[in-house]
Amino acid sequence: MSRYHFLKGHGLFLCCLLLSLLIVLSPVFANDTDARLQEIFEKGWALESRMHIDLSNLDKARALYEEAIRIAPENAEAKRWLAEIIFKQAEEENDKRKKVAMYEQAATLAERAIAINPESVAGFYWAGTANARLADLTWFASALSRVNKAKEYLQTAIDTDTTNRYAVLAGVVLAAIYADAPWPVKDMDRAVELAQWAVSQDRNLTFASLRLGKIYLANGEKEKAVKTLERCLNTENPTYIWDAELYDWPEAKKILSEIK
Repeated sequence: MSRYHFLKGHGLFLCCLLLSLLIVLSPVFANDTDARLQEIFEKGWALESRMHIDLSNLDKARALYEEAIRIAPENAEAKRWLAEIIFKQAEEENDKRKKVAMYEQAATLAERAIAINPESVAGFYWAGTANARLADLTWFASALSRVNKAKEYLQTAIDTDTTNRYAVLAGVVLAAIYADAPWPVKDMDRAVELAQWAVSQDRNLTFASLRLGKIYLANGEKEKAVKTLERCLNTENPTYIWDAELYDWPEAKKILSEIK
Protein backbone atom coordinates (compact mmCIF):
# COMPACT_ATOMS: atom_id res chain seq x y z
CA MET A 1 0.00 0.00 0.00
CA SER A 2 1.40 3.41 -0.92
CA ARG A 3 1.84 6.08 1.69
CA TYR A 4 -0.84 8.13 -0.12
CA HIS A 5 -3.42 5.36 0.20
CA PHE A 6 -2.43 4.77 3.83
CA LEU A 7 -2.97 8.43 4.70
CA LYS A 8 -6.17 8.61 2.67
CA GLY A 9 -7.61 5.65 4.49
CA HIS A 10 -6.65 6.95 7.90
CA GLY A 11 -7.87 10.42 6.96
CA LEU A 12 -11.30 9.02 6.27
CA PHE A 13 -11.24 7.19 9.59
CA LEU A 14 -10.26 10.35 11.47
CA CYS A 15 -12.99 12.38 9.76
CA CYS A 16 -15.58 9.80 10.76
CA LEU A 17 -14.23 9.78 14.32
CA LEU A 18 -14.37 13.57 14.58
CA LEU A 19 -17.89 13.64 13.15
CA SER A 20 -18.99 11.04 15.70
CA LEU A 21 -17.47 13.07 18.52
CA LEU A 22 -19.22 16.22 17.33
CA ILE A 23 -22.55 14.42 17.21
CA VAL A 24 -22.02 13.09 20.73
CA LEU A 25 -20.76 16.39 22.16
CA SER A 26 -23.12 18.83 20.40
CA PRO A 27 -25.89 18.44 23.05
CA VAL A 28 -23.25 19.10 25.72
CA PHE A 29 -22.15 22.31 23.98
CA ALA A 30 -25.79 23.35 23.53
CA ASN A 31 -26.53 22.72 27.21
CA ASP A 32 -23.46 24.74 28.23
CA THR A 33 -24.59 27.63 26.02
CA ASP A 34 -28.13 27.53 27.38
CA ALA A 35 -26.82 27.50 30.95
CA ARG A 36 -24.54 30.46 30.28
CA LEU A 37 -27.35 32.41 28.62
CA GLN A 38 -29.66 31.75 31.55
CA GLU A 39 -26.94 32.93 33.93
CA ILE A 40 -26.45 36.10 31.88
CA PHE A 41 -30.17 36.88 31.78
CA GLU A 42 -30.51 36.43 35.54
CA LYS A 43 -27.48 38.59 36.29
CA GLY A 44 -28.59 41.23 33.80
CA TRP A 45 -32.06 41.41 35.33
CA ALA A 46 -30.61 41.68 38.82
CA LEU A 47 -28.48 44.62 37.69
CA GLU A 48 -31.37 46.27 35.85
CA SER A 49 -33.59 46.00 38.92
CA ARG A 50 -31.01 48.02 40.87
CA MET A 51 -30.77 50.86 38.37
CA HIS A 52 -32.46 53.22 40.85
CA ILE A 53 -29.54 52.64 43.23
CA ASP A 54 -26.82 53.06 40.61
CA LEU A 55 -27.49 53.86 36.95
CA SER A 56 -24.12 52.37 35.99
CA ASN A 57 -25.80 49.00 36.52
CA LEU A 58 -27.37 49.55 33.09
CA ASP A 59 -23.90 49.61 31.51
CA LYS A 60 -22.99 46.37 33.28
CA ALA A 61 -26.22 44.69 32.19
CA ARG A 62 -25.68 45.85 28.62
CA ALA A 63 -22.21 44.29 28.56
CA LEU A 64 -23.75 40.99 29.68
CA TYR A 65 -26.46 41.04 27.03
CA GLU A 66 -23.93 41.89 24.34
CA GLU A 67 -21.96 38.85 25.47
CA ALA A 68 -25.14 36.78 25.15
CA ILE A 69 -25.52 37.85 21.52
CA ARG A 70 -21.89 36.97 20.83
CA ILE A 71 -22.53 33.52 22.27
CA ALA A 72 -25.86 33.03 20.50
CA PRO A 73 -26.33 35.52 17.63
CA GLU A 74 -29.76 34.11 16.73
CA ASN A 75 -31.18 33.94 20.24
CA ALA A 76 -34.40 35.98 20.43
CA GLU A 77 -34.19 36.47 24.20
CA ALA A 78 -30.68 37.88 23.99
CA LYS A 79 -31.83 40.43 21.41
CA ARG A 80 -34.92 41.52 23.29
CA TRP A 81 -32.96 41.88 26.57
CA LEU A 82 -30.40 44.07 24.83
CA ALA A 83 -33.24 46.09 23.28
CA GLU A 84 -34.67 46.63 26.76
CA ILE A 85 -31.44 47.82 28.31
CA ILE A 86 -30.59 50.16 25.41
CA PHE A 87 -34.09 51.65 25.63
CA LYS A 88 -33.57 52.33 29.33
CA GLN A 89 -30.19 53.90 28.65
CA ALA A 90 -31.86 56.11 26.03
CA GLU A 91 -34.31 57.30 28.67
CA GLU A 92 -31.37 58.68 30.64
CA GLU A 93 -29.57 60.23 27.63
CA ASN A 94 -29.74 64.02 27.28
CA ASP A 95 -28.28 64.36 23.79
CA LYS A 96 -31.22 64.16 21.36
CA ARG A 97 -29.26 62.66 18.46
CA LYS A 98 -27.79 59.95 20.67
CA LYS A 99 -31.22 59.36 22.19
CA VAL A 100 -32.83 58.86 18.77
CA ALA A 101 -30.02 56.52 17.67
CA MET A 102 -30.45 54.42 20.81
CA TYR A 103 -34.23 54.15 20.42
CA GLU A 104 -33.69 53.13 16.78
CA GLN A 105 -31.21 50.48 17.88
CA ALA A 106 -33.63 49.20 20.50
CA ALA A 107 -36.44 49.02 17.93
CA THR A 108 -34.24 47.14 15.46
CA LEU A 109 -33.12 44.60 18.06
CA ALA A 110 -36.70 44.02 19.22
CA GLU A 111 -37.86 43.54 15.64
CA ARG A 112 -35.08 41.01 15.08
CA ALA A 113 -36.20 39.16 18.20
CA ILE A 114 -39.73 39.04 16.76
CA ALA A 115 -38.39 37.71 13.44
CA ILE A 116 -36.75 34.84 15.33
CA ASN A 117 -39.64 34.28 17.71
CA PRO A 118 -42.98 35.58 16.36
CA GLU A 119 -44.54 35.12 19.80
CA SER A 120 -42.03 37.23 21.73
CA VAL A 121 -44.33 39.43 23.83
CA ALA A 122 -41.32 41.32 25.16
CA GLY A 123 -40.10 41.82 21.61
CA PHE A 124 -43.43 43.34 20.57
CA TYR A 125 -43.48 45.52 23.68
CA TRP A 126 -40.01 47.00 23.17
CA ALA A 127 -40.52 47.43 19.42
CA GLY A 128 -43.74 49.30 20.13
CA THR A 129 -42.40 51.41 22.96
CA ALA A 130 -39.24 52.37 21.07
CA ASN A 131 -41.31 53.43 18.07
CA ALA A 132 -43.59 55.46 20.34
CA ARG A 133 -40.58 57.30 21.74
CA LEU A 134 -39.24 57.91 18.24
CA ALA A 135 -42.61 59.37 17.27
CA ASP A 136 -42.18 61.94 20.04
CA LEU A 137 -38.79 62.96 18.67
CA THR A 138 -39.44 63.13 14.92
CA TRP A 139 -41.35 65.34 12.47
CA PHE A 140 -45.10 64.89 12.02
CA ALA A 141 -45.07 62.82 8.80
CA SER A 142 -42.54 60.38 10.23
CA ALA A 143 -44.18 60.50 13.66
CA LEU A 144 -47.52 59.25 12.32
CA SER A 145 -45.84 56.24 10.73
CA ARG A 146 -44.02 55.53 13.99
CA VAL A 147 -47.23 55.84 16.01
CA ASN A 148 -49.02 53.37 13.77
CA LYS A 149 -46.16 50.89 14.09
CA ALA A 150 -46.13 51.36 17.85
CA LYS A 151 -49.88 50.73 18.09
CA GLU A 152 -49.61 47.57 16.01
CA TYR A 153 -46.72 46.15 18.01
CA LEU A 154 -48.25 46.98 21.39
CA GLN A 155 -51.66 45.56 20.49
CA THR A 156 -49.97 42.40 19.23
CA ALA A 157 -48.15 42.08 22.56
CA ILE A 158 -51.52 42.15 24.34
CA ASP A 159 -53.19 39.79 21.88
CA THR A 160 -50.33 37.28 22.04
CA ASP A 161 -50.60 36.69 25.80
CA THR A 162 -52.69 38.96 28.03
CA THR A 163 -51.18 37.42 31.17
CA ASN A 164 -47.60 38.29 30.23
CA ARG A 165 -46.13 41.18 32.24
CA TYR A 166 -45.02 42.88 29.04
CA ALA A 167 -48.58 42.71 27.73
CA VAL A 168 -49.75 44.66 30.78
CA LEU A 169 -47.01 47.23 30.22
CA ALA A 170 -48.05 47.38 26.56
CA GLY A 171 -51.55 48.31 27.69
CA VAL A 172 -50.17 51.28 29.63
CA VAL A 173 -48.08 52.58 26.73
CA LEU A 174 -50.95 52.08 24.29
CA ALA A 175 -53.23 54.01 26.66
CA ALA A 176 -50.68 56.84 26.66
CA ILE A 177 -50.64 56.91 22.86
CA TYR A 178 -54.44 57.13 22.62
CA ALA A 179 -54.53 59.82 25.31
CA ASP A 180 -51.65 62.01 24.15
CA ALA A 181 -51.67 61.68 20.37
CA PRO A 182 -53.52 64.26 18.24
CA TRP A 183 -56.49 63.43 16.03
CA PRO A 184 -57.10 61.01 14.31
CA VAL A 185 -55.21 58.71 16.72
CA LYS A 186 -56.56 60.25 19.91
CA ASP A 187 -59.25 58.15 21.60
CA MET A 188 -59.83 58.93 25.27
CA ASP A 189 -62.39 56.16 25.76
CA ARG A 190 -59.90 53.59 24.55
CA ALA A 191 -57.18 55.18 26.69
CA VAL A 192 -59.30 54.86 29.84
CA GLU A 193 -60.23 51.28 28.97
CA LEU A 194 -56.61 50.21 28.48
CA ALA A 195 -55.28 51.98 31.57
CA GLN A 196 -58.05 50.54 33.76
CA TRP A 197 -57.35 47.09 32.36
CA ALA A 198 -53.62 47.42 33.13
CA VAL A 199 -54.36 48.50 36.71
CA SER A 200 -56.76 45.58 37.16
CA GLN A 201 -54.07 43.20 35.92
CA ASP A 202 -51.43 44.52 38.31
CA ARG A 203 -52.49 46.71 41.22
CA ASN A 204 -48.84 47.25 42.18
CA LEU A 205 -47.82 48.57 38.76
CA THR A 206 -47.21 52.23 39.58
CA PHE A 207 -46.68 52.96 35.88
CA ALA A 208 -50.31 51.96 35.21
CA SER A 209 -51.73 53.92 38.15
CA LEU A 210 -49.80 57.03 37.13
CA ARG A 211 -51.07 56.83 33.55
CA LEU A 212 -54.68 56.22 34.63
CA GLY A 213 -54.49 59.22 36.97
CA LYS A 214 -53.19 61.41 34.14
CA ILE A 215 -55.98 60.26 31.83
CA TYR A 216 -58.62 61.00 34.47
CA LEU A 217 -57.15 64.46 34.88
CA ALA A 218 -57.16 65.07 31.12
CA ASN A 219 -60.84 64.08 31.11
CA GLY A 220 -61.60 66.63 33.83
CA GLU A 221 -62.22 63.94 36.45
CA LYS A 222 -60.12 65.58 39.15
CA GLU A 223 -61.43 63.55 42.09
CA LYS A 224 -60.68 60.25 40.35
CA ALA A 225 -57.29 61.55 39.28
CA VAL A 226 -56.29 62.54 42.81
CA LYS A 227 -57.45 59.24 44.27
CA THR A 228 -55.58 57.22 41.63
CA LEU A 229 -52.37 59.24 41.91
CA GLU A 230 -52.42 58.98 45.71
CA ARG A 231 -52.86 55.23 45.42
CA CYS A 232 -49.86 55.21 43.09
CA LEU A 233 -47.79 57.00 45.73
CA ASN A 234 -49.01 54.69 48.49
CA THR A 235 -48.12 51.48 46.68
CA GLU A 236 -46.16 49.51 49.28
CA ASN A 237 -44.70 46.83 47.03
CA PRO A 238 -44.28 48.25 43.52
CA THR A 239 -43.85 45.65 40.79
CA TYR A 240 -40.85 47.62 39.56
CA ILE A 241 -39.37 49.60 42.45
CA TRP A 242 -36.79 51.19 40.18
CA ASP A 243 -39.43 52.67 37.89
CA ALA A 244 -41.49 53.80 40.87
CA GLU A 245 -38.59 55.61 42.51
CA LEU A 246 -37.04 57.09 39.37
CA TYR A 247 -40.12 58.04 37.37
CA ASP A 248 -43.61 57.22 38.65
CA TRP A 249 -43.59 58.56 42.20
CA PRO A 250 -41.78 61.82 41.35
CA GLU A 251 -44.23 62.53 38.51
CA ALA A 252 -47.27 61.63 40.63
CA LYS A 253 -46.07 63.97 43.40
CA LYS A 254 -45.52 66.77 40.90
CA ILE A 255 -48.98 66.43 39.37
CA LEU A 256 -50.67 66.28 42.76
CA SER A 257 -48.84 69.40 43.94
CA GLU A 258 -50.07 71.25 40.84
CA ILE A 259 -53.73 70.27 41.06
CA LYS A 260 -54.30 70.50 44.83
